Amino acid sequence: MSVPTWMGGTRRASRRHFWAAVEQFARYVVIGGGATLAHYVVLFGLVQVGVSPWRASVAGSVIGATLNYFISRQAVFNSTRGHIGAMVRFGLVAFLALGCNATIMAVGLGIGLYYLIAQVFASSITAIFNFLVHRYWTFRDADAVAAPTEPQPTIVPARPTHNGP
Repeated sequence: MSVPTWMGGTRRASRRHFWAAVEQFARYVVIGGGATLAHYVVLFGLVQVGVSPWRASVAGSVIGATLNYFISRQAVFNSTRGHIGAMVRFGLVAFLALGCNATIMAVGLGIGLYYLIAQVFASSITAIFNFLVHRYWTFRDADAVAAPTEPQPTIVPARPTHNGP
C-alpha cells in the first residue's frame, strides 16, 4: 500500500502510516476488549434473570460504549479534542453502533443463531466501524491521526560569495 508521489506520498511514509494504523487498531481491540467484556457480562447477566437477549444486548452496548469512551480517548487515540466535542461525536457514533448492533442481533436471532454467536458477529462488525469513525472523526486531531513522517533535512542557506573588490 503506497501513496503515489504525485499525491505527496512516499512508499516508506505510506508503509509507516499503515503500520501505525494497524498498531493503533490492535490497541483499540485489546483495550476495547475490556468494554466488550463489560457488555457481555451485562448481556449474560440480564438474560439469566429473564430479560430478552435483544434488550440485554442493547443495555450491555450502552455500558460498554460508556467505558470505551474513557478508555479509547487517551489510551488508543491520544486525543486532545475537548471532552464536550468528543463526547457529542462519540455519542452519535455510539448511537449508530447501537443501531448496527441491534440490527445484527435481530437478524442473527431471526435466522436462529444462538444469542452469544449473534453477539460475536455484531461485536466484530461494530468494532471495525467504531474504530474507523473514531480514528477519522470522533477523536481526529493532530495527535490522533498523524502519520509518522520522514525526517526533513535541515536546509542551511548558502553564504553569499563575494566576487569583486
